[in-house]
Amino acid sequence: MIIYVNRLLWDSQGHAAYELAESLGQIDYRGEKLSFNGPVSVTGCVEKDGDLFSVTGDINARVILACSRCLGSVIYPVKATFKQEYPEPGTEEEKPAAYRGRIDLEEPVIASILLELPIKVVCKEECRGLCPVCGLDRNIKECSCIQEETDPRMLKLKELLEE
Repeated sequence: MIIYVNRLLWDSQGHAAYELAESLGQIDYRGEKLSFNGPVSVTGCVEKDGDLFSVTGDINARVILACSRCLGSVIYPVKATFKQEYPEPGTEEEKPAAYRGRIDLEEPVIASILLELPIKVVCKEECRGLCPVCGLDRNIKECSCIQEETDPRMLKLKELLEE
């Protein structure tokens, strides 16, 4: 996601609007591969103040996640914002530089999307998940496994009662 600074239409106050829509590949997130359902769109403004470009943006994306209960695919809509500053090349600042009139927004866009993702996502509120015994998706078919729910803290007491 690259903005070409020299192609933007600047107003008298040093502002320029931009619009981007690109397909991003898979990204690694907490040991899981995330992909997107369609392009990621970013709209925003670039402000030039001396040797510094300040970029703000609004992000719209649809991320494909795995349900925490049944591992089915879930399309999760993400709306996020970001602000990033880029000095012109040659300045001695510890920020990503606008290299030869190009500003790469992929890193702040992905970071903003990842910050908006929930810790756990479910495909539907009534999701019954996977059977802990046989692994069958209980949303699709009911299994005949016998599940004995015993609190592990009570196992010793149960053993004493059986004696």
